Amino acid sequence: MTPFALIAAGAIAIAAVVLLLFIAYMRREATRVVLETVRLYDGDDGLRVVQLSDIHIKIGGAPPEKIIRMIRDANPHVVMLTGDYIDSPSDAEPFIAWMGELVGALGGIDASRKDSGDGTVGGVSFYLCFGNHDNEAFLRAPSLRREFTRALKRMGVYVMEDRTLSFSHNGKLYAVTGFSDFYYAPHSSIQRALNGTPKGASYHIGISHNPDLAMELRGPRPDLLLLGHFHGGQIWMPFHLEYTCLRKERLCKIGIRRGLHEYGGRRIYISRGIGCVMFPFRLGSRPEITLFLLP
Repeated sequence: MTPFALIAAGAIAIAAVVLLLFIAYMRREATRVVLETVRLYDGDDGLRVVQLSDIHIKIGGAPPEKIIRMIRDANPHVVMLTGDYIDSPSDAEPFIAWMGELVGALGGIDASRKDSGDGTVGGVSFYLCFGNHDNEAFLRAPSLRREFTRALKRMGVYVMEDRTLSFSHNGKLYAVTGFSDFYYAPHSSIQRALNGTPKGASYHIGISHNPDLAMELRGPRPDLLLLGHFHGGQIWMPFHLEYTCLRKERLCKIGIRRGLHEYGGRRIYISRGIGCVMFPFRLGSRPEITLFLLP
């Protein structure tokens, strides 16, 4: 073998090792879920809300048991899930099983209770809306949306598609509005979602999947809007190419891509999510569970 061939072979070997190490690092980052705390209230008697987003049950990063343990340790009063749980109809059963484990791990709620939306938080309450991947899976199996929703309701989970419910905690009335993913959900309606919002609510939380919803809302409510979808970019690229070239959404084009922001007269939070799309890799965007401390 000539000296040139030896040098070329060595360079290829080094490049292959570097690439494998880089892939291993991205795989590890996808499993290193972190608990982010957003304190919007300094008292000790406030509402503790955990947001979960973009679980993608088949392409998740962190082990499900680790996620459940972290949520339990956060000691929430309410858990809000903001879309993208499944990528295909075959993912529905594993996700429902995972949700059952989560509900059980948090002390359980009365699975026989009526989905009335009125009550006092005793155990942990769960509010859930759907994302674009969920809606795409539902389109492939026409009966899946109904079966999926029915299974969640049997656990006592509130499915929040264009509806507002309320609950009380420590003598305060809270409203929760779930907005359908208006880019993908059939018949989504912001006005229908807000119907029934109680005038006396001390705090109003909105949940949806696509952050562009923030650009469509008018008026002061909700006070806080919880969103997902962007994955925090999932894999970092220079010059924010993951947003400017790979996404069509408008909000990310103006620099609102992750974390807490003030927009349209309200606070919005865009979660980096837990799972991954296409590949179980992340770079510069660790998966997150978010704990909000609210007045």
